[in-house]
Amino acid sequence: MADTKAMRPWRRGLGKLNGMKYLANRIRGWLPKDFNLALAKKMPKARWWKPLWIVSILGIIISAFVLFLIGYTALERIILGVVFAFLCLGVAYYIRVRPSITVNRVVYIGLGIGIGWVMWVIYVVSGIGRWVNDTLGVWPDLIIGFAVLYIVGALIGDRIGKRRNYQLPLSP
Repeated sequence: MADTKAMRPWRRGLGKLNGMKYLANRIRGWLPKDFNLALAKKMPKARWWKPLWIVSILGIIISAFVLFLIGYTALERIILGVVFAFLCLGVAYYIRVRPSITVNRVVYIGLGIGIGWVMWVIYVVSGIGRWVNDTLGVWPDLIIGFAVLYIVGALIGDRIGKRRNYQLPLSP
């Protein structure tokens, strides 16, 4: 087919359209735009899924019992550790078995707070914190060190989650 002037604007528009789709896909992340959690629930679970939770619970109970028999720690510390481990296991079960956008967003924000902690460590170790404390005083140092860095980290985590449509990797 011959390339006529009448076809050129159409071809230019198609090129811009493809460029916009490419840009939108790059900004949005690796998940499709209309990802449906109902489809994820219909996927069959792995064969090792149920034994994983059973082994985790038994591992917590057996390790607590062994620590009690050895007398390594006090009984109230063992009970507190078991309660905390079961809470963490329950959260992990909820995140993996019953996924929802809200819980996944909280997980991504928690990841961002971890990023904020890394930024705080860099802030303290690099000497910037000491310089801010010496020049501006204690309160600006505390505000920057504990509020700003963690908030920025939480926003980074939320942005990462938004880019991935708040879907966790390897989610069912």
